[in-house]
Amino acid sequence: MPRSTYYAHRATASARQAAWREEERLVNEIRVLHAGSRGAYGVPRIHAALRRAGRIMNLKKVERLMRKHRIVGITRRRRRGLTRQAKRAVFAADLIVRDFTAPRPGMRLVVT
Repeated sequence: MPRSTYYAHRATASARQAAWREEERLVNEIRVLHAGSRGAYGVPRIHAALRRAGRIMNLKKVERLMRKHRIVGITRRRRRGLTRQAKRAVFAADLIVRDFTAPRPGMRLVVT
């Protein structure tokens, strides 16, 4: 390893520590916002809340930090099917007396 690489790394150590501290402050802010939403806010809403608070940053940075610290939003909506069969459904009578039996495949589809 060249000597210049070693000294360049040592010279930037304080800048790296300052960036790490700033990242930790940001993660703490994210945790406060996330807890304030009762765990519902995901990346887009956390990013919007930080921007409203005056913290201008990239959405991908917020996404990376939330993924790194396992901060995940939840969805409270339940998905439901649109149609449900009634529990006591009364089926209609077969008025045309359909017969779907066939002696062999392809012989008869519907006989009325």
